[in-house]
Amino acid sequence: MLASVQKAIEAQERIILTTTELKQALMQKLFSEGLRGEPQKETEIGLVPESWEVVELGDIAKIERGKFAHRPRNEPRFYGGEYPFVQTGDVSNCDGRVRSYAQTLNKDGLAISKMFSAGTILITIAANIGFTGILEFDSACPDSLIGITPNKDVHTEFLNYYLMTQQQEMDRLSPRGTQKNINIQFLKPWPIPMPSLEEQIQISDLFAAADHKIRVASTQRSSLQGLFRSLLHELMSSNISVTAIRQTRHSKVIVNTMSLS
Repeated sequence: MLASVQKAIEAQERIILTTTELKQALMQKLFSEGLRGEPQKETEIGLVPESWEVVELGDIAKIERGKFAHRPRNEPRFYGGEYPFVQTGDVSNCDGRVRSYAQTLNKDGLAISKMFSAGTILITIAANIGFTGILEFDSACPDSLIGITPNKDVHTEFLNYYLMTQQQEMDRLSPRGTQKNINIQFLKPWPIPMPSLEEQIQISDLFAAADHKIRVASTQRSSLQGLFRSLLHELMSSNISVTAIRQTRHSKVIVNTMSLS
């Protein structure tokens, strides 16, 4: 029984690994070749389709820095209210979408911070450089984050996916001081490949489909890992027998999950 659950976990892990590799290969291919089979031209960022432009980030988006005016930042009187307060770790650990937060601000905290709207691309600019995620809710942010709001002719998801491919290069080029950091002046001239809006959306949809598959497999894996721990505890403590387990929904969960793989 436990081996069956473990095999189901491993099947989900294979899905996550292979889909992640596929997405990375797609990003490398589509950001240089596009979807139309066009001839390519040489640009400052390498080969791109002939119809694409290469533009500066500051020309296609509003770039604003977060804020937290008080030091030290961890003073308790600003926290524990109703306003989400997304910080660097919430962005660097997300999967391209900021869906959760670990801290909140009260009204006093909000007054010394900056609120960004849902749909804003956040990018980390201190210590962990260049990690991005699209906000899924309105949130206050500190000065270790920058908010990027694309113009109407720029698909937010397309821009975010491209910026995700630039993280390592941003980190490599970031100024070295007491700690690595970048700023608005660093980001404004960053080159961005720009196809038509229609092609931006089509490319983004392909990446989003891969992300969806990864999320589904990750959720399945987490559920199975919880099931494995639960079964192990119940069996080792003799609280339940294998026969009893086979007569419950647990066996159906295992069978269904393995069929998904």
